[in-house]
Amino acid sequence: MERADAHLHLFADGYPGRYGRSPAGGDELAVYRTLRREHGIARALVVGYEGGPEFTGNNRHLARLAAAHDWIAPLAYVPVTGVDRAGLDRFRAAGFVGIAAYLPDPASADAFAGWLALVAGALNDAATVLSLNAAPEAAGRLGRALATLDGCPVLFSHLGLPGRQSTVPGPQVAADRLAPLTDLARLPHVGVKVSGLYAVSDPADGYPHAAARPFVDLLLHRFGARRLYWGSDFAPSLDHVSFAQTLHPVGLDGLSAAEAADVFGGNLCRALRR
Repeated sequence: MERADAHLHLFADGYPGRYGRSPAGGDELAVYRTLRREHGIARALVVGYEGGPEFTGNNRHLARLAAAHDWIAPLAYVPVTGVDRAGLDRFRAAGFVGIAAYLPDPASADAFAGWLALVAGALNDAATVLSLNAAPEAAGRLGRALATLDGCPVLFSHLGLPGRQSTVPGPQVAADRLAPLTDLARLPHVGVKVSGLYAVSDPADGYPHAAARPFVDLLLHRFGARRLYWGSDFAPSLDHVSFAQTLHPVGLDGLSAAEAADVFGGNLCRALRR
């Protein structure tokens, strides 16, 4: 099965993990190239992040990598207030296929939604991929803005960030927690990444992260296998699990062969061809 990774990061100086150095154990690009050859990963959506001073310049780094490696589909980090039209043009000229935003709360979501209203036409014209790290409280503020982006694949990261669970939540608890996100399933261009399951689990290294299963079950039911996207969350995930373990997220063992092909690569490849 050919795979495509919908969520990973590559930093010039490595991701500063829990021990102050990249958990990849070496040059992140070189390590990931080995992993993608070993596991048959054809394309990779590399998510930009410049949310702290130590990450400044990540967009420039990703643009350089994408120019040299055609398997990299980079997403440019944007602040919650966005960038101007000229900035969007520069991203496209630099080879970015889309943008990445981090929306931890309703205020950040409101700011981002306001910017989307101003640039929706330009984003649709370019079939811009949007990757959103948005907690449910933020996702619930985005419906009207995202409805105008029907030409854009919109992917919510890490199961919609339901938060760390000390026990396995029941189906209704999971449904209530992710209700703001699952309400967006009415928009056919919106999907969710099955990534970062360690962030749902307590402890984070408690693979296979049983607490994530009710959320995966819910997302499969509401969005379907055609709108879920596997992501490794390299290299941050390696602080908690092995890369091989990211390839087997809990809750996807019951997929048919066709559904698995979609979730683990086909859906992203189609999104990138739009």
